[in-house]
Amino acid sequence: MVEKTCRRFQASMISEIKLRRRRLKFFTPLFFALIAVVFAPQIYLKLKYRGLVYENVNAVPSQEYAVIFGAWVNEDHTLSDITRERVEAGIKLYKSQKVNKLFFSGDNNSNQQAEEMARYAIQKGVEPEDIIIDKLGIDTNDTCKHFAEIGSEGVLVTQGYHLPRTMLMCETSNINVVGLGADRLGILESRGDNLVQIYAIRTWRSIREAVLTWSFVLGIYDRLSMEAESIAEKGE
Repeated sequence: MVEKTCRRFQASMISEIKLRRRRLKFFTPLFFALIAVVFAPQIYLKLKYRGLVYENVNAVPSQEYAVIFGAWVNEDHTLSDITRERVEAGIKLYKSQKVNKLFFSGDNNSNQQAEEMARYAIQKGVEPEDIIIDKLGIDTNDTCKHFAEIGSEGVLVTQGYHLPRTMLMCETSNINVVGLGADRLGILESRGDNLVQIYAIRTWRSIREAVLTWSFVLGIYDRLSMEAESIAEKGE
């Protein structure tokens, strides 16, 4: 009796294992196919723009403008690391005479991003008359559209993960672009407290960029991002 029970249990376990293996064989390709679809635009854009993205200030072709994209500014109006890194990269271009003017764009609903970025640059030696401030750069595409009103080419300054989408959006606004990866210049001493945190941040940013890129490609991005236009119409 005990022997029969053991055999039945063994047969049941073998059957369950086989079922799980069949499910794994079925779902594994689907999982990787989904990953490929999600990140397909990012992969394509990285390949498309790889010859236009620079990791060394001296290699950047000279332009009239550097476009510095806004990011988080703290409640005390100090720049977050990601924002300071972008501004410092723009300052390097300016002091190396690779650009003549700095276009700071940010969401001034968030602790006056653009103005604080400009103020930091002035403190670091940039002449005020060489700075243009866009207070309605609420998102990346807003910045591109607003810069297109004054220039047709420029050096886009942001982190490498952000550049593919940024370059696509600005190119759509008829801007001839090159990009500078601010995170490749050794400006920040640390990018996180530990490896787990660093890779968690990188994973989140990659997923976020993939979703936002798809939303732009599908025409959803602009439909959901009309705040800058609304504010401009109200004259605020």
